[in-house]
Amino acid sequence: MATKQTLTPEDWIKAAFKLLTSAGPKAIRVDYLCKELGVTKGSFYWHFEDLAALRAAMVEHWRRIATSDVIASMVSPELSPRDLFIRFIEDILQVPTREYGGPMTEVAIRHWAAGDEAVQTVVRDADTERLAFLTLQMRGAGLTGPEARSRATLIYATLVGLKQLTGEPALPRMDIPGFVDAMLRPSPASAAAIQAALVTTAATARAPEPEPEPELEVQ
Repeated sequence: MATKQTLTPEDWIKAAFKLLTSAGPKAIRVDYLCKELGVTKGSFYWHFEDLAALRAAMVEHWRRIATSDVIASMVSPELSPRDLFIRFIEDILQVPTREYGGPMTEVAIRHWAAGDEAVQTVVRDADTERLAFLTLQMRGAGLTGPEARSRATLIYATLVGLKQLTGEPALPRMDIPGFVDAMLRPSPASAAAIQAALVTTAATARAPEPEPEPELEVQ
């Protein structure tokens, strides 16, 4: 049997995520957690002041491992924009792992946020952080202005939707590389504007400088 000395705060957080995913936020109770971990209530209060402290630790922990840590892992000069987007989507879809409740954990957190303002704030902060990162990468891939933001929003909305649909056996596996290729392809209007700008730049570079007019000799 585990003891308060052998358990860590993360052990309690993982157990709480499992209860959240399987039975909802009301199942995050000290007695349920103690039964799950095979310890007494004294062990819980050894690590957390109260249940509110555990719940706050849960959502902050989720934001770190499912957002901040994922983004930090993307900072690599070896990753092309295409590879970065593919890896980002795959990583977000894979975390948290089974020990945190499985792939439905984020869905459960979003349902929890609908009825808890503090959780909702953390989820919104995570959404903002992810979307800002995707928009920045879109700009790095050559898209500009509203289009970069729009494409980033579409990628993120698709990502959140995929998390919601996790576990649906009737759905085919998404072609993530193909989706990313489509998102990185400029729209016809943008492509035309880019082409026009390139033509103008090239023409300006090729145009010879005008010869100075000869000075008239005053008689």
